[in-house]
Amino acid sequence: MKKINSPKIRSFEEKKLIDAYYDGDYNNCKYSENVMEKITISDIILDSCIFENIDFSNIILDEVQLMDVIFDGCDLSNQNFDNQMLSRVVFKNCKMFGTSFISSSLRDIEFDNCKTRYLNFANAKISNMAMQNVSMEEASFMEVELKNMLLKDCQFPNTEFINTSLKGVDFSDSDISTTIFDFYSLKGIIVDKFQCHSIVGMLGVVVKE
Repeated sequence: MKKINSPKIRSFEEKKLIDAYYDGDYNNCKYSENVMEKITISDIILDSCIFENIDFSNIILDEVQLMDVIFDGCDLSNQNFDNQMLSRVVFKNCKMFGTSFISSSLRDIEFDNCKTRYLNFANAKISNMAMQNVSMEEASFMEVELKNMLLKDCQFPNTEFINTSLKGVDFSDSDISTTIFDFYSLKGIIVDKFQCHSIVGMLGVVVKE
């Protein structure tokens, strides 16, 4: 498995997000203070940024690309990254309900200890993704072009993998008891012997005790 490259953030200054909004300069900064008014950040690349404990409910990210960005303890629910490029991005201890990555290009992405629901990766191109201690509930991986996904202690309740090649992806220490796979997506996945019963059931095979 290929190594996941971490964000390259060598230096940064502490800055208020609302100040960055008004002066239009977001990059090479750390933000840890919420904005109290509704703002829209649009048509830019956020480069070398750290967002710490930011609630994005007052912030609309509109056609924003991400490069070398860390979100730590943030609420990114309902944010839309459709058709965008994300490279070397970490989501750590984040809440992400309804966050969308449809037709996006994701490279070197980490999800660490995140709570998610209804994430949508339909038609995305994903290269090098790592998930650790993630609950990814009712997510959609529909027709995803996926290369190199590393998993550790994850749960995928009612998540769908449809027409998405998962060859070589190791699910053996993750919970896939209610995960939905089509036959194409199942080819070549790695599971342990206890998960085999669930996999066989998905294929319509009845195992006689």
